[in-house]
Amino acid sequence: MEQERKMGFGKLFIISAPSGAGKTSLVQEILKEYGQKYSLKRTITYTTRPPREGEIDGEHYHFISVDEFKDKIDQNFFIEWSTWYDHYYGSPLSTLKGIEEGVSYIMVLDRLGAKEVLQVCSQAVLIWIEPPSIKELERRLLGRGDNPHSVQGRLRKAAVEIQQERDEQFYKYHIINDDLSVAVCDLKAVLAKELEKRAYSPSS
Repeated sequence: MEQERKMGFGKLFIISAPSGAGKTSLVQEILKEYGQKYSLKRTITYTTRPPREGEIDGEHYHFISVDEFKDKIDQNFFIEWSTWYDHYYGSPLSTLKGIEEGVSYIMVLDRLGAKEVLQVCSQAVLIWIEPPSIKELERRLLGRGDNPHSVQGRLRKAAVEIQQERDEQFYKYHIINDDLSVAVCDLKAVLAKELEKRAYSPSS
């Protein structure tokens, strides 16, 4: 892992949650209001999985081939990368350059990715999103059309992740996404609090 970089005026927020807990919807709602106000962007993840219905290349993800992804690994293009259900996912290292230039970012990662990024950017703000229950999570996953077999695997993984966080308390902030509008307000409060106390001034 490369030596930790000194961050500039921007801040990095890492949001993690079990699959289906609503992190993507939360981030989309946050960016509508806070994107321009705080110069806040979402890091666009690169992935080898095919787009879901309604997903736009370059907006929701950068969709690339396995060969292209492996080339980027060799080029040290990613700050972190991982595999999930035989697909690659990775976050571009350019995010750190943007932070140094004063842009703040939201990075949506799993727990392993969050721990990797924290080694490079120790001042990242960690936020954990959790569903109100495993039963509700199952309802959401099935409701969005996920394969019932894969849903069971996701639920087992979610139960493990939730218990890990309860045991480790790795994340600084915890938000239960029971009602989206309430969760959005909770997340806004966290972001506003952190963005108004920047880690460094632009001249540092």
